[in-house]
Amino acid sequence: MLLLIVRQGKGQQVLPYEDCVKRALQQNLLMKRALLDLEASTVRLKTQKADMLPRLNGSLRNNNSVGRSVDPLTNEFINRKFNSVSGSAGSSVYLFQGFKTANAIKAAKQEVEQNTDQLQALKNDITVDVALVYIRINYLLELIKSRQQQVESSADLVRLTRLKLKAGRVSESALYKLLSQQATEQLNLVNSQNELSLAYLDLRQILNAPPLDEILIKPLTYNSLAEIDFQAPIIEEVITAVEAQPALMAKQHNAARLYHQIAVIRADKYPSLQLTGSLGSNYSNTNEVFDFRRQFNNNMYYGTGLALTIPLFNSFRYNLLIRESRLRYQQSLLDSDIERNRLTKVVQQAIADAQAANQSWNAARKAEEFARKGYEADLLKYRYGTISVFELNQAKTTYVNAQTDLFRAKYELILRSKLVGFYQGRPLVL
Repeated sequence: MLLLIVRQGKGQQVLPYEDCVKRALQQNLLMKRALLDLEASTVRLKTQKADMLPRLNGSLRNNNSVGRSVDPLTNEFINRKFNSVSGSAGSSVYLFQGFKTANAIKAAKQEVEQNTDQLQALKNDITVDVALVYIRINYLLELIKSRQQQVESSADLVRLTRLKLKAGRVSESALYKLLSQQATEQLNLVNSQNELSLAYLDLRQILNAPPLDEILIKPLTYNSLAEIDFQAPIIEEVITAVEAQPALMAKQHNAARLYHQIAVIRADKYPSLQLTGSLGSNYSNTNEVFDFRRQFNNNMYYGTGLALTIPLFNSFRYNLLIRESRLRYQQSLLDSDIERNRLTKVVQQAIADAQAANQSWNAARKAEEFARKGYEADLLKYRYGTISVFELNQAKTTYVNAQTDLFRAKYELILRSKLVGFYQGRPLVL
């Protein structure tokens, strides 16, 4: 089964970590959605800015009249069939609107900043998700390789024990114990291979890979974990790291947007002053003396005006809307504090995990070394017949567990130390 997973064939792609991250950011559906949200907020900002420009509208009307109606030229009633054409253009611009448009632009800018930070926060989350799966796959690859060696080692011991059984040097139960141990190791190998398949499935989902694409990763190469020099940041660096997180900045921009939204709603309580202008003319075939051009020129009219609107009573609507918007603003401030506390816990937990991983690595390295030496010594003793199969299996189980712990501690140290640096603003490079 492992050969089916690892062997490269037609259509398979071997991706290093950097390519996995790049592909995830390009193809992830949540990223595409976040990009659309950012684009939509940018369009809304342009719309708010456009509201500061004057509005200009034109109209053209053609009227065919039969029977008694008003002559548009003389404003007298006539009883005949005639045709008339009229055209007009009107323009208006707000001179004062309680600074509604200015505050709406400020709110729209904050929304753009909010979506920008949310996009960056999503990028960070996807990067961490890829790193988690990538580390998990590397751990399983190394574990599978070790368990394959264990199965091969057990096969050699079974062959040796069969020879000893024929020679009458061991009992039949010793062979059964080794066969049981071999079967257990094969089961562990199969379980690890299944876990690897599930890990690759998680990676495919993050990358939004097509069903026919077969993806493999390029294993990490660390000659020595001495390359990882983890130093726990001081409290000031933790605070700086938390405040620089885009998820928190998005909450803060949302609070600023709601603050400006209060001013937008409050502007409806103020008087508004609007400058208007109009231009128009008309033509009718009831006047046979003047042609279309002369009539249109003679009937030309234009004018300007000021329109003052004063809100007197609106069923307390605006007062209630202002109150609601203030409550939403207070909620957004609480959301910012909640997010700050959450991120503080995440960063501090990452530091604690990195410190624990460093200590676990040092302990696991010593435990594996001693367990390996003990197993090698007991294996030699078993070959010479000085210890039983039971003692050998105990030594092997201890060594296998120590080796598994070593692999886990190794990749935990790699991941956790990198995550701390990532939260401090450094790129997450494995």
